[in-house]
Amino acid sequence: MTTIHTFHENKQNTGNPATENTPINTTPEAPGAENITPNKPVEQRANGTKADVTASDDPTEKTIESVKPKNPASTGNKGNDDKNTNPEQLRRLVMVTGDKGGVGKSTFARGLAQIYMDNAVGFVGLDADNSNPHLIRFYGKKADIYPLDISNSDKLDDFLDNLKQIVYPKSKGDGKALKEQSLILLETPSQFLPTLENLIKEMGFLGVVNDKCKMQVTIVVVISTIIDCINQLLELYSFCGDNVDYVIVKNLFYGETEQFTFYDKSEEVKEMETKVKAKGHKFTNINMPKLAKKSYDYLDVNNMTFRQGLEQDEYPSIYGRVLSWLNNFQGQIKPIKNLFGIEKFLSE
Repeated sequence: MTTIHTFHENKQNTGNPATENTPINTTPEAPGAENITPNKPVEQRANGTKADVTASDDPTEKTIESVKPKNPASTGNKGNDDKNTNPEQLRRLVMVTGDKGGVGKSTFARGLAQIYMDNAVGFVGLDADNSNPHLIRFYGKKADIYPLDISNSDKLDDFLDNLKQIVYPKSKGDGKALKEQSLILLETPSQFLPTLENLIKEMGFLGVVNDKCKMQVTIVVVISTIIDCINQLLELYSFCGDNVDYVIVKNLFYGETEQFTFYDKSEEVKEMETKVKAKGHKFTNINMPKLAKKSYDYLDVNNMTFRQGLEQDEYPSIYGRVLSWLNNFQGQIKPIKNLFGIEKFLSE
């Protein structure tokens, strides 16, 4: 069998996977938002896929042989119940970016992973932030998340080849078909813009993903209130153009919505939005709620997922803060769920 050298296995993604979350019961809280009920049984394992790995010549490197769903009863976005939903719109590569370090892209990626798991949405996560791999650190034992090395051109080529292999896995020698994957969550490192620009200019990355993997691309750009974030957004647009869907995330940790004046008043951003929409793609803004420092630090120190923040009994304040944060976060995601590869929420 021909194998492709791919993501380095992370030790956090070994052993018996812990139970994480269950389909959640929700009740309306506000338009577009829902109350997450945290005290329901959490025995159901979040679905997704697991890559079988075999050792290569390099003992630190693994190869993907196949990709299988962890929970065969929960296979993600297949079986389209919403006849108004285009299945090709649900096949997604979601890239979470934010070239300014510390802007909050890791928090957003973690929140999105939690939403996927709480709603039994199958996904494969790729964490390219090797210096600070939050997605692996917090969710590596709970879901199918792998480190991604994009440090040079050869690694970038491997990334694209393996992306197609994840989406369309080759059958094993026994002839059994392997599960196709329709949703990839990629957390990018800081200073990723030059790398993405090279991917696009040297191999037409966005077009290849669309043509060969049949995936739409959603670029999530997390911003703060400073003007550098706007300049980086415009630089991103200069080479991504009108070929993707854009979700701009105002991180309220840095201020209230009215304090994002550089973004709100930018004529260049308004022109960008007009051009993207004219090409039939989406350009939308959402907010990422602020999580109080004590609660954020508690999750950080204890390497807890947001769901585990609800399950801990040590601090009622943290329970309340995390519950509110998840409610608000899900309320922001729900109106544009298709841009994140979500067909429907379990509460619908």
